[in-house]
Order: sequence, then C-alpha cells, then structure tokens
Amino acid sequence: MKAGIRPNKLKKGFSYTVYIDYGIVNGSRKRTPLETFNNKTIAESYRSKIQTEINNNTFIHVPDISFSEAIDEWMENYVSNYCEPNTAVGYEIINNKYLKPCLGHIPLKVISSPKGIDIINDYYKYLRFDLDKEKYSLKSGLVKQRKNLSYSTIEHHKAQISGIFTYFMQNKKLSTNVCLNTVIPKTEAEKQKDIVIDDIENYEDEELYEDEEFITPKQAVEILNLFINTKMMLPVFFAALVGLRRSEIAGILKSKVNKEEQLLIIKNVRVRCGGKTIFKKKTKNKKSTRLIYLPHLMIDVLELDEKRQKYNRILYGDDYIESKFLCVEDNGAPIPVDALSREFKNVFDKYYQKQKDHNPDFKLPYITLHKLRHLNISVLLANGAYLTDVQANAGHSDIQTTLHYTHSYTVGKKAIADKTDEIYTPFFKEKMS
Repeated sequence: MKAGIRPNKLKKGFSYTVYIDYGIVNGSRKRTPLETFNNKTIAESYRSKIQTEINNNTFIHVPDISFSEAIDEWMENYVSNYCEPNTAVGYEIINNKYLKPCLGHIPLKVISSPKGIDIINDYYKYLRFDLDKEKYSLKSGLVKQRKNLSYSTIEHHKAQISGIFTYFMQNKKLSTNVCLNTVIPKTEAEKQKDIVIDDIENYEDEELYEDEEFITPKQAVEILNLFINTKMMLPVFFAALVGLRRSEIAGILKSKVNKEEQLLIIKNVRVRCGGKTIFKKKTKNKKSTRLIYLPHLMIDVLELDEKRQKYNRILYGDDYIESKFLCVEDNGAPIPVDALSREFKNVFDKYYQKQKDHNPDFKLPYITLHKLRHLNISVLLANGAYLTDVQANAGHSDIQTTLHYTHSYTVGKKAIADKTDEIYTPFFKEKMS
C-alpha cells in the first residue's frame, strides 16, 4: 500500500488528487482517492504525510460513506456475529426509528470528526426536549403526540453510536471515538440532584432524602396470596422467594428442578425478540447461569402447582398441551414472557383499587413482578445474608449491582441504628444523666 498523486486536467490548469494504491485486489488494481488540491506542492506535502503514516502503520482512512451505511456495516459485521438476537432487535429499532432518520444522511467523515460532537449533542437535545412537539398517525387514523425520551433511554442511544465508532476504530477506519465526548442534557430537576451548594448560609431546604418506598415481607405475602392456585402462582413465588428474573422464570424447564435435593438449575431463558418469543440456551451473563437451592416454601408451591396442572389435564382432556416448561397456562402451554408482567399488573391493580375503595387511607407502594426480585435481594441482605452469597443467588455479574440493594431497605438500616444503641448506650448512661 502506498500514496500517490494523480493530475486532473481542468479547463484552466490542473488539480491534483492524492490517492492510496492498495495494489492488486481481487484481480484488479484498487486505488482509493483521499483529497484533491489545486496546488501541486500542497498535494505533494499531503502525499508525503500519508506515506509516512502508512510506513508507521498509523494511517487511518475514513470510508466515504454515510452514517446510515456505517450503521448497516456495523449491524452486518459485528451485531449479527456477536450479539444476542433480542439485543440485535433492540439496536434495529433505535436505528430505524431514530438514528437513521435523524443522522443517517450525514457522512461518516463528518459525524466522526470534532464537528460530530455538536451534531450528536443536538441529536440528544432533540430527543430529550423537542420530540413532544411532533405528532404521528396510527393505522386507525388516530393522531397522537410523541413523547420526549428519558435520560436513561438516551444513554442507550449514546452507547449504540459509540459502539459503531468503536467498531470502525477496531477495523482501522476511524482514529478516535468522538461520541465519548458528547454530553446528554438534563432537565432542571435532574440538574438539582448534582448541584453543589456554595452559599450554605443562605441555603434552605426542608426536603430530606428518603429511600424508595418498598413493601415489607408481610405485605408481600398478602400479594402472593392473590395468586395461589393460579397460573401466575409459580412466577410470583419464584420472583419473591428465589429472586429470579422474568426471562429466567419463563425459561425454567421441568427437567432442571430437583425437588428431593431442593435444587434448581438456571441455564436457559425465554425472551421477547421482535414480535415473537425465543428460547435461548444461555442466560444474561456467565454468572446468571447458576445452581440455586430452593427454600422449603418454594417446594410446597411447586407441589401445589403440580396438583393444579393435574386437575387441568383432566379438565382440558385432549386439548391439554404437554410442555417441557415449568410455568404454564391452564391449558399447559408455556406462559408468554410479556404476559408475566401484564398478568401481575392486572391482578395487583385490581387488588389495590379494591383496598382503596374500601379504605381511602390505604397505602401500599406500587410494585411490579420485577420488584419482587428486588425485595428478595434486599430482604436477604437486611437479614444478615453474605453479600457474595446474595450476588451468586441473584446472578449479578458485578457485586456493585448487589451492593445497590443495601441502600434500599429501610428496615435493615433501622436495625443497624438499633444495634448501635444496644452496643453503646450502657456505657453512656452515667455521662448522659
């Protein structure tokens, strides 16, 4: 590979194009133009610079393609080979709905240059604060208002753009990842969380930091009782007593449960991919594949569900579907992944409204199926379980994720304060009187 100069005859004089000669590629000579100059001396200087970079193995040639074409190359060569199908579908949605319509027409050379920082920042700003100024029409003809995207959602967009640039860097088609220098804008409320108070003398704020409101184990039992002897019994108990994710619950095979040894192997998951549910041979991450010892309560629930399924086999007769999955509908078919959250919400909402109608002062933090998993992790930590054991049981790849739950269980914090009183109060009694 070497740099060369090609003169171009004009009406008046010549222009000079610096190109890269790759030699014979697939039976023909491949030459790629880089820049064109009106001055031969400047062109020669640029050619010399490029040749030096080639000799030092530092030459980077940014492809003359649009950002949309760059996205397609990334999807074809990286995502399709290294990402899970459901992850790829998520990328495709962002590509088609946001990245390509907004940034796809921009040349890769431009959006990956320092100018691209402002372009990408404007993209963030548009999605965060200006999207709600637009409307869209449904197939039914109904016109709806678009909604601005949250900060955390834009973080996914930033990670995706950064991933595209990283792919081209690894293939020596970009020298830097300018996306790392972009900043997602925040609302005023979000900014307040990061504010530093310099003038403490004039600062007044009556608000206290409070943990996220959450249910207690006793309240959780009230909720769990709503699902006894229903198709949702196993899913909600697996979430609350074992701390499983929705995809893990949906993917449990009957062959992976050993009631005698009280063991459960979490090795497979079922997830939504586009408009269908897929069964995956592996879990979210390496540590998500794990062996779990089941509490006796969970064994009781498993046996109760076996009775439910036995009754339904008789009830449905030949229409009953025999499935390898553990969590099934009344007719034996595997429960759809998205139905787990939806069914839980329907039952909880009805329960909450009924309690509210009976007693206007009724209070209960709003929970979802996934929050039952949070409850399991938090309660274990609050009651003395070892952090590393909880991490392994929950399938967290990073212990920092597990540590997060030590900050979300107020009862446990109060117990710490009580323990401190118990230890020190006897020694202070005389001095405090």
